[in-house]
Amino acid sequence: MYRLALLLVPFAATLFAEDRYDRLMRDILIFDAHIDTPRYFVDEGYRLKDEHPYYELDIPRMRKGRLGAVLFGIYAQPQDYPPERWLPRTLEVIDGLHTEVAANHADMEFAYTAADVERIHRSGKLAAMASLEGGHLIADSLGVLRIFHRLGVRYMTLAHFASNNFADSMTGIQLHSGLSKFGRELVREMNRIGMMIDVSHISDKAVLDAVEFSRAPVIASHSSVKAIAPIVRNMPDSVIEAIAKRGGVVCINFHAGYLDKPAYDVYFRNRQARDEEIKRVTDVQPVDWGKVRAIQRRYYEQMPKVDYKVLLRHIDHVAKLAGADHVALGSDFDGISGMAPVGMEDVSKYPILVKGLIDMGYSDSDIRKIMGLNILRVLRQAEEVAKKP
Repeated sequence: MYRLALLLVPFAATLFAEDRYDRLMRDILIFDAHIDTPRYFVDEGYRLKDEHPYYELDIPRMRKGRLGAVLFGIYAQPQDYPPERWLPRTLEVIDGLHTEVAANHADMEFAYTAADVERIHRSGKLAAMASLEGGHLIADSLGVLRIFHRLGVRYMTLAHFASNNFADSMTGIQLHSGLSKFGRELVREMNRIGMMIDVSHISDKAVLDAVEFSRAPVIASHSSVKAIAPIVRNMPDSVIEAIAKRGGVVCINFHAGYLDKPAYDVYFRNRQARDEEIKRVTDVQPVDWGKVRAIQRRYYEQMPKVDYKVLLRHIDHVAKLAGADHVALGSDFDGISGMAPVGMEDVSKYPILVKGLIDMGYSDSDIRKIMGLNILRVLRQAEEVAKKP
């Protein structure tokens, strides 16, 4: 009898884990802080209603993955567009997002507030929000920033791959030793109107400045952990702790190269050759986007494979370092050229993370926070700060 009882213990534990998983998935809010799909609406006529064998988000796969809310990234990389095209391109892409959301009103709705996210999620739809990736997109105008807020933009990354007049980029020339005076003014205005401050991509000193000068918690919308993968785009523990101490959240990037240093080394070594091949294809009109995707896939296949469990290691590291209230998801899907971890190839795979967190011993409450409620909290806090004089 004793031997039988011992044999039944693993079976009972499995049943308990499955029951927990089923209960969580009935109503869990899965909220991804950074997905870059909107440019495809403009450039390729990509439509969300159809299930695609490429890219990472569409409505059928969204349903399979139980995705509840997305902050869609709007950007024009400073190295890819001349300055006079930054603002027009941004407006074109945000218009494409609004148009696509309206065309799929049975499945998704634009959200402007944390309360909107909760209401839309309860209705069984995806709550779509917008974000700007890079302060250069507002043409150094706080008036333009306010216009974007009226269009539904709910966070802005202070800089992208190049430093700008507001902040130093992690990957750009260091111009300000952190935030400039104009950058501090930008942070104050974002606080005033209720727009979250995103510190991904900016230098460590700029992050610390943003945390200091912001009256609301900040987010790192798509940044991974330097202690696990020591690359320039990742965050050191000291910066993660500083963000957390003021109530902020670090949203883990799913890019295989940001999760694993050997994968990054191959990606970085090949990046120039890959980008030159892609440019030769995109310089010919009309662009053959299938060829572009094939080039991206060929270079991805040269990288060492990175399992989704490495992604869970990054989440676990931040949770153990700073607390489960301060880590979330910022996949960068549709912005990572298909370089996702094995097992987390697209938005249909989020439930794997829920199962993984259960297996790692996280409570239901902490899993709900990590998978979505932490981002919702910071969004609500930004709104509350905006109501204060």
